[in-house]
Amino acid sequence: MTALAEPIAAETGCGLYDVQWRGGTLVVLATASEGGAIGVEALSKLSRRLSAALDAADLINGRYVLEVSSPGLERSLRRPEHFAGAVGERAVIRTSGPLRQRIVGEVLEADGSAVSIRIEEISGSAGAGQGIQPGPGQTLSVPFGDIAKARTTFEWGSPPRRTPRSSPGRQGR
Repeated sequence: MTALAEPIAAETGCGLYDVQWRGGTLVVLATASEGGAIGVEALSKLSRRLSAALDAADLINGRYVLEVSSPGLERSLRRPEHFAGAVGERAVIRTSGPLRQRIVGEVLEADGSAVSIRIEEISGSAGAGQGIQPGPGQTLSVPFGDIAKARTTFEWGSPPRRTPRSSPGRQGR
C-alpha cells in the first residue's frame, strides 16, 4: 500500500506519514510536503487519486473504507522517521518487556536505533532490581525495539482557572 500511496502523495503535494489497516478501513495519513498544516483541499485531492489507483490496482479483496487525513497534533510514532520529525515535541512512550514503563517528556533526538527523551514523568519498573530509576529532568535513550506504543501529546493552554465564588450580595449566573 505504501508503495502505491507514496508517489500519489508526492504528485498531489503531500508527504505520506503512515498507512494503516484498521479492521476494514485503510487509513492513509498525510502531511504537507513543505511542512506546516495540510489543507482539506490537498487531502481531498489525495483521497480521489488514491481511491482511483486502489480501484485500478485491485489490491484489496472485498469492501473497505478509505480514510485520508492528517496525523493530527497527537499522532502515533511508529517509525524512526516519525520520532525524528517529533524532535522538540512532547511525547508519551510505553515500553514493553520486563521493564515496562510509561515515559512522558520532550523528544530530544532520534536515530535509526533509539529515541532520546528528557523525562517529565516516568512510571513502571524501569531499572527494577538494579537500583537505577531515572527521574524528571534526566535524559533516557529508549531503543526502538523496546517501544510498544508512542504518540505525541499536546498541552492545551494553561490549567483551568477556578471560578470565583459569588459574593453574598450577588446572584450567580
